[in-house]
Amino acid sequence: MSSVFGPSNAASSNIFGNTSTPAAQPSTQTSNLFGNLNSSQPPQQQGSVFGNLGGQSQSQTTSNLFGNLGTSQQQASSSTGGDGLFGNSTTKPLQAGQSGLNKATTTSQPLGGSLFGGAPSGQDQEGRSLQATQQNGQQVQGSDNAFHSGYFNSLLEKGRKRGRGLDESSGLGDVPSLQLGLGDIAKRVRELGGVGTQTQRGGGGDTKAHYLLAASGVNPGTTLRDLNALNAHSSAPAVSQPFSGWDPDTHKYVEQLQQQSTLKMIAEGINRAHRNFDAYLEEHVDINWEAQRRKIYEHFGLMPKNAEQRPEATRNDTNTRQRGSFDPLHDNSLRESGSFGRSTRRGQGTNTDRPRQGTPNRSMFGQSGMQKSVIGTPGVGSGNATLFADVAAKTSTSLGVQDSRFLREKQGKLAEKVQRLNEARLQEKVYPILQEFAILEGQPGGESPGQLTDAYKALIHIVKENANAASPTDPDAIKERQYANDYLDETPNSAKTMNIRKMIIEGSRRSLEKLFFDQVESLIARNPREANLGGIPTTINKVRAYIRIRSARKDLTPDGIELQTLNDEYCWAIIFFLLRGGFVTEAAEYVTGNATAFRALDRNFVTYITSYASSSERRLSRSQQDRINAEYQQRSRIAPDNSIDPYRMACYKVVGRCEISKRSMEGISQGVEDWIWLQFNLAREVNRVEEVAGEVFGLEEVRDSIREIGQRHFSKGSEGAGGYGTYFYLLILGGLFEQAVAYLYPYSYVAAVHFAIALDFYGLLRVSDFMTSESELLTYNTKQLPQIDFGRMIGYYTRDFRTGSVEVAVDYLALICLNADLTGALGKSQSSLCHEALRELILETREFAELLGDIRADGTRIKGAIEQRLKLIGLADQEEFLRTVTLQAASVADDNGRTTDAVLLYHLAEDYDSVIVIINRALSDSIAIDIGQEQLRLQPLKPRTAPQPSLQFQQQQPDGSSLSLTSVDNPGILAKNMISLYNANALYYQKIRPAHRDACGVLLRMSEVKAKVEAAQWAEALDIITSLSLLPLNASSSIPIIRSHAQTLSTLPPTISRLIGPLLLWTITSISKQRDLLLSDSEQGGFESQTRKAMRDELVGKARDLMVFAGLVKLRLGTGVWEGLVGGAGQVGV
Repeated sequence: MSSVFGPSNAASSNIFGNTSTPAAQPSTQTSNLFGNLNSSQPPQQQGSVFGNLGGQSQSQTTSNLFGNLGTSQQQASSSTGGDGLFGNSTTKPLQAGQSGLNKATTTSQPLGGSLFGGAPSGQDQEGRSLQATQQNGQQVQGSDNAFHSGYFNSLLEKGRKRGRGLDESSGLGDVPSLQLGLGDIAKRVRELGGVGTQTQRGGGGDTKAHYLLAASGVNPGTTLRDLNALNAHSSAPAVSQPFSGWDPDTHKYVEQLQQQSTLKMIAEGINRAHRNFDAYLEEHVDINWEAQRRKIYEHFGLMPKNAEQRPEATRNDTNTRQRGSFDPLHDNSLRESGSFGRSTRRGQGTNTDRPRQGTPNRSMFGQSGMQKSVIGTPGVGSGNATLFADVAAKTSTSLGVQDSRFLREKQGKLAEKVQRLNEARLQEKVYPILQEFAILEGQPGGESPGQLTDAYKALIHIVKENANAASPTDPDAIKERQYANDYLDETPNSAKTMNIRKMIIEGSRRSLEKLFFDQVESLIARNPREANLGGIPTTINKVRAYIRIRSARKDLTPDGIELQTLNDEYCWAIIFFLLRGGFVTEAAEYVTGNATAFRALDRNFVTYITSYASSSERRLSRSQQDRINAEYQQRSRIAPDNSIDPYRMACYKVVGRCEISKRSMEGISQGVEDWIWLQFNLAREVNRVEEVAGEVFGLEEVRDSIREIGQRHFSKGSEGAGGYGTYFYLLILGGLFEQAVAYLYPYSYVAAVHFAIALDFYGLLRVSDFMTSESELLTYNTKQLPQIDFGRMIGYYTRDFRTGSVEVAVDYLALICLNADLTGALGKSQSSLCHEALRELILETREFAELLGDIRADGTRIKGAIEQRLKLIGLADQEEFLRTVTLQAASVADDNGRTTDAVLLYHLAEDYDSVIVIINRALSDSIAIDIGQEQLRLQPLKPRTAPQPSLQFQQQQPDGSSLSLTSVDNPGILAKNMISLYNANALYYQKIRPAHRDACGVLLRMSEVKAKVEAAQWAEALDIITSLSLLPLNASSSIPIIRSHAQTLSTLPPTISRLIGPLLLWTITSISKQRDLLLSDSEQGGFESQTRKAMRDELVGKARDLMVFAGLVKLRLGTGVWEGLVGGAGQVGV
């Protein structure tokens, strides 16, 4: 078996070669790492590091790391040719029991090269061949021996001369001298292994191992001591024998017992903290991992969307739940199953320090039950547009934000209108919201285009809003959500849908006609000379004046076209502009008044215009329709160019709906309003089965034309300054209300929100489900009908002002419940969305007094903004309101450490016991703070703002009546206010547990003790402490009484028991200071009465009883309390 450092002929080998080769082995040449040191052969050629310096001539070598340096020389002449660093070294026979590194091997090897002698022994470790070295070893040996021998002799002589101080005469002045002699080198070598003289202890071979370890960075001496310190024979710790004798040191026993109890208490405290932390996470960091998993699967296409809406039978295996029916806060099956994301321990423990722990205290706060915020984060500006994914890309095309000052003023005025709207809803009155918004939009200033005002006017004509109606019972009054039932009908050809389409066509046409006539009157007013109105300003006279102005400007017709005249008037132009202004009756009267002349011009038109004006649907009979179409086609084809009056052809097209495929008027200058008026004038909503195919043209065809215009001229980036207003106006006229709101939102989100409010108020807006709309403003349902995320849009809009005007925000958020009348789950979803938005508003703004109400000094309630609008937010009664809003807000406020908020909210929720629990906890925390440190201060409640006088439905409150009890930052004052209020009213008093009520009284007395101690009123403090009966101050050294007090400590509430330590310190301090005060008075007076001496002795007795009591409850005292007691007792003399 080969050695790591060279082959060996022994039966076994170790890491350093054979260490015990017998002396009878033949002499061979060996080569290993250390030059075959300590071989047991007769005189042979072997290499040592220092070549057996000073060695004997016997036939063995001693085990020395550098080759037997410093050994006794018995035979100096029988040295072999070993090549060491300093020359040849002598060897001596191996003694019995000695062992060395790398004994002789059976392989014939050359001269062993040493580490410093340049021998090739290092090649053995690298796996190189030794054949060449073995062949040439004998030749190299002679020359090396001669060289090293001479070099050694010179060094030896030089070392001797240095020792005798003869270095200056050595003749080698240019060669550096050795700093150490041979003796010093040998000593250093022996010290390197830390074993002294190896030859005397029989361990000379170990020095080579020491050298190897030292070369590797290991300190052999230190390592050896560490190994010797180990008990290699003890495999297991000895079993400790029980102590049979009796140890009289009881103090040591008590100290060990106390230490064990302390460690156990610490471990229990850590475990309790872990449990409380886990419970807190389970209550407040509650994540529905199942819903998150579904979202991820749906996002990557691993699960189809709306998969949770499958029938219940198909969902049992996949553990999915329908979103509309699954409530993660109230579904006990998920809570009990212990599914991922929820712990099965939830709800098993109770915490008496926190009220309402057994009820769902999170609801939708914090991590909302809807998994996303309804109202968003507070912010100001057009950033609202970027909150919706589908309009974020259009934001870059908007023309920038309006002037901030003007925008704020406009928002304030619009907010007043919304508040008045809610006021009218509460009083069941009619409020013309469209007309009010139109007035504000039409005010000068800002950058809003004029088409927004025209859009409001169009909606007024569509819904037929009447500003003169005062009560919903009036015949012309338009009620709230009047058109919701018809507009939301999804059947394309149902009677309800047909009625809505007819209403939109008629209202849009009338709006365009009214807008045109307003322009006519405005033009006449600006140009009275050209108009030459004169006489009675009738409608026909105004039209004549308008034609005069147009004729004077030469823009009535293109050049080269002659108009027919009648009595020096352009008769066909007068008829057309009367029709354009919506005055069909006046046009018929004008024609019949000149019937003779008109029959000379056109014998059938009198009949056509008369039938057209008398028809409620503005339609001709079938025979008249066919004749007028034939006449129109004949004149348009046969008549030469520029020979027919264009207004005559326009009148034929309007009255007879001629050539319906070509819906434009040639030869007449017209704008966008004129073109869209013609579309609505030609559109008819009839039964398409009975209608002639070529004459079918209804609202859907008009909408298609509007969409085509939008794609061509109002695509992204192609709008000019205010150009978006034109397309928005067209969308409103076409009844594309959802698309209109979504289109306007990136340009003016303020206007878009209020258009949506007005439309939704009358039921002309289709809203989407908050949970399914994701983050898009405009979505489509399964029948591809557009729908707006109304709730989120309103919530995001309140970001601009809800921090400073929470009541206005409530008015806006209450509008979400307009859609609560929807059938099915969508109506419930909208109602829940409104409640969720209000909850988020309450928690975000913390305006609890203004939103939820306040209490007067006598405890009576002051209704808040939300409670005043219970009718508008879909809450039936006060009990439901308190249960769904106030209690949950109070629980979250308590969890967040807002004591005053929680006290007010629990009081408003009529949970008076929870009020006392919170006060006790806050008061206990305040008392536990050491004297001299900064005392605990509560965050005071936000003050309530005075109600606006414009809102009549708000309750008028007396001045200074709000926040009389909870607007404090001192826990003691807050506790006194509330407990005095409850004690004075039996209705409050009976709803509070006696234990909590008594604990509050004790804590208030302890707070007085702390105040007396701080004021150095020692006697008063002792009197209050004595009255508490928590400490054995009246025990009179009676051990049973003291032990009884100690046992009673475990029955005290936690808020009181935790304060026993500070109370003991205050008591012992008061006793010490009072005793010193009595003693100083006696010394100053020069005499001591028996009463003062008795009082001092009594104080000493009380201090002694306190120390006995403290010794019994020592383990329950806080850190440092015992040391303080001992110090105080020492001052008393105990």
